[in-house]
Amino acid sequence: MDYNNYNNNNNPYNQPNNNYNDGQPFRNPGRSMATASMILGVACFFTLFTVYIPIVCGSIAIILAVLSKGYGKKMLTTAWVGIGSAIGGMLLIVSLMGSVAGMLLSSSREDLVNFGRQMDQQFEQQTGRELEELFGQSYEDVMKAYSEMMGKH
Repeated sequence: MDYNNYNNNNNPYNQPNNNYNDGQPFRNPGRSMATASMILGVACFFTLFTVYIPIVCGSIAIILAVLSKGYGKKMLTTAWVGIGSAIGGMLLIVSLMGSVAGMLLSSSREDLVNFGRQMDQQFEQQTGRELEELFGQSYEDVMKAYSEMMGKH
C-alpha cells in the first residue's frame, strides 16, 4: 500500500467544515467588563456636578478595566478608554472641589454674606418662596455662620 498517496477524503481528521466556533466570532472573555468600564468612565463626565458619583463610577471603571485583561497580555481598547475617561473625570471633580474650597477659604466675610444674600434672592425669584420658610435658615445665615466658624471678621 502506498502511504504517500493516501486519499484525504477518508481521513476523519481532515474534514473541510471543521469549525469549532460554528461561525461565531471569537469573543474575548473580558470584553463585557471592558465595555462596562468604558460606560462607567464616560458616566464620570455626565455626573460631574454630583460630587460623589464620579468618584464611585471612576473607581469601579478602573477596577473593571484592569480585571478585563484577565491573563491576557494586552488590554482591550474599550478598557483603555474606560481608564482614561475615569481618571479624567475624577481629576476634574477633584480640581472642581479644590477650587470651590479655595474660593470659600480665601473669601472675606462680606463677600460670603453678599453671596448668600444673592443666592437667597435668586431662589426666591425662581420659586416664589423664601429659603428660610422652607429650610428654617437662609443661605445668608449659613454663610454668616461659616465665616464666624472660620474666624473671618
